[in-house]
Amino acid sequence: MGIGQSIRKLANKVFGKAPPANDNAAESRLKFEVTHKQQHRALDAPLDNAVVDILHGVPVSDPFRPLENLDAPETAAWAERQNKKFAEFILGSSDSIAEAKAFMTKALDYDSASLPGRYGKVFFRTFQPALAAQGVVQTATSADGPWETILDPNTLSKDGTVALSGWSPSGDGKRIVYFTSEAGSDAQTLHILDVEKREVMADKIENCRFTSVLWDKGSHNSFQYTYPTHDGTRRKMIMHHTIGQDAGADKKLFESPIPDSFVSPSRLASGKYEYIWHSIGTDKNSGLFFRPMGSAEEYKELLPPKTTTIVPITEFDDGSILALTTKDSPRGRLVRFDPRDPAPEKWQTVIPEHPTDMMDSAMLHKGKLFAFYSHDTADAVRVFTPKGEHLHDMPLPVQSTAGYARINADDEKFVMKISGFKSPGDTYTYDINTNKLDFVAKSAAPFDMNDCIVERIYATSKDGTKVPMTVIRHPDTALDGTAATKLYGYGGFNIPLGPGFSSAIMHYVKSGGIYVQANLRGGGEFGEDWYNQGRGDTKQNVFDDFAACAELLIREKYTSEKRLVINGGSNGGLLTSATMLQRPELFGAVITEVAVTDMFRFHLATYGSSWKSDYGDPDIKKDFNVAAKYSPLHNVKPNAKYPPHLIKTADHDDRVVPWHSFKLAATLQARSNPDNLTLMRIEERAGHGAGKPTAKYIEDYAETFAFIEKAIGPVNQKAYKATLAAEKKKPCKFLCHRKPK
Repeated sequence: MGIGQSIRKLANKVFGKAPPANDNAAESRLKFEVTHKQQHRALDAPLDNAVVDILHGVPVSDPFRPLENLDAPETAAWAERQNKKFAEFILGSSDSIAEAKAFMTKALDYDSASLPGRYGKVFFRTFQPALAAQGVVQTATSADGPWETILDPNTLSKDGTVALSGWSPSGDGKRIVYFTSEAGSDAQTLHILDVEKREVMADKIENCRFTSVLWDKGSHNSFQYTYPTHDGTRRKMIMHHTIGQDAGADKKLFESPIPDSFVSPSRLASGKYEYIWHSIGTDKNSGLFFRPMGSAEEYKELLPPKTTTIVPITEFDDGSILALTTKDSPRGRLVRFDPRDPAPEKWQTVIPEHPTDMMDSAMLHKGKLFAFYSHDTADAVRVFTPKGEHLHDMPLPVQSTAGYARINADDEKFVMKISGFKSPGDTYTYDINTNKLDFVAKSAAPFDMNDCIVERIYATSKDGTKVPMTVIRHPDTALDGTAATKLYGYGGFNIPLGPGFSSAIMHYVKSGGIYVQANLRGGGEFGEDWYNQGRGDTKQNVFDDFAACAELLIREKYTSEKRLVINGGSNGGLLTSATMLQRPELFGAVITEVAVTDMFRFHLATYGSSWKSDYGDPDIKKDFNVAAKYSPLHNVKPNAKYPPHLIKTADHDDRVVPWHSFKLAATLQARSNPDNLTLMRIEERAGHGAGKPTAKYIEDYAETFAFIEKAIGPVNQKAYKATLAAEKKKPCKFLCHRKPK
């Protein structure tokens, strides 16, 4: 028996707990057969009742396992039937679809650009031409232009489904590494463009995934890049490529033997050391290796993965490092330490942990220390001396998000884009000497939401925790319980949900609906403790938080049970489906997108194993028992009543593979009450969400809006009330015509 197997066996023995003796209901829920009649209700999904796994002594049925064969003709035919059923459902909603498309087309019909970043003497930006399928990369010799397009993915496919999935210029701006992805896949192809000659070079590296690039210092001829091992262990290694040489001869610089290892090279502008980040899956606590810059020494481990976080900010002349850490400070603090003697007890605190706000990052620039915080999900910037003495705060608007152009060492001003829920972002300059923001230009977007109300409200979860929400509504929308309200959440992987403008939200709110964004535990809004309270064996807190948000919205008359829609994607799709199964009475409709639904098999497909940081390891009995209580696929109750449910996925999603959605849809259609409405929409030539062409984005939104109106009635509040009034006027055919005795 290998070491890994021995550890796993020991973990099962020590941490595993047998199901309680009275858990017969759980066992009967996990072990079942699908009848021919039920199979037919699931649109004749491919079926095999003989598929029963014995997991930790518990029999677990997986009768729709054949749907995991995504290339099988039977699966393709079933998917086509599901799409046809969805199309028939929204067929009578042509007016809703046309109106939503028209609004979204007009809202997106403008040119937009990222802030320009200077590399050497060349400025780069991403530019989105009005209604073009994909954004392009442009260059100029001045931040004011004129701009020239050097990379245009719109020329790479007829349907606009080939996208740029990343790009990185060399320090002098003479060359750029860029990646292309097809049909939304995470798979990438690396290319190199000679910026001066406008020529794509012969170098090409296929089969990249989540790849990062670090150009060699002072060079535009060579770089480091991360690359998958492609050996089934889901590991990344660091390779070195010299332009003009065959990629097959690239040198391997670093590799960890640990499965699910993600590694990435890094260095700071101060240039004392070179670093390697090392994380296990999506665990936020990355390990860190270092060595002196330009040294041939072996990398020394400064911090192992899965312990705490430490992020170097700058390096001083004496070799010490200023770093951001969460050790003994879940909201982050800045410390200074000697990497040659890095014992935590010797760290010197420069900026202590803030009592409420989370420090996201920091920067030493022009003799001032800028600390970037998350303040109630929005951005805040506090300015200090290098010794940590507070000088002032950057005067950012309340509940706003600030984006920055690339900051170079000689910059006296920062170019910024300040946005929020109401606006897609106006451009400002910030003077670091006067601490003043100066307006430069307004967004070219034809619409904004400045006439709408944005407010923060708080629900109380099952264990007493206060859960914040942002509510966006139009002043004309009455708070009388009739508003069509969409509640969105994520709650996982330390990912925060902050202020951000969306044309889709704008259309929904201006149509008369209310949009609510919930900040659930498991997210990254409020520090490490907030995250830890929503993962692993505390994952149930996330579903309780979401249900508490729904209850508050109903209680305070923002909406009612039959007018409340919940929406989430990926981990957020797990959220919506699990919460619906636990509290179906709370919702009028559910939208689940590209969801993780099979919590016993998520780790077996593509990079799913890396999600154990949040979901635990199903091969360990303790984690299996926790997942069994909320796994959507395994908690569909026979003949139970559930609200209308739209399950959305895509045929090229190689992050959360489509069979998660397939099996949940088939199970709901087969086993829950026959009167329930479970629909599935499988998008073609699309993936987990990235790289979707503009036309597909508009079409997808319009179809989803049509589903909402069919499921809960018109989003327009006046139109909905008119339907209620019309219903009341209809004569009753039976008891109401009888004379009282």
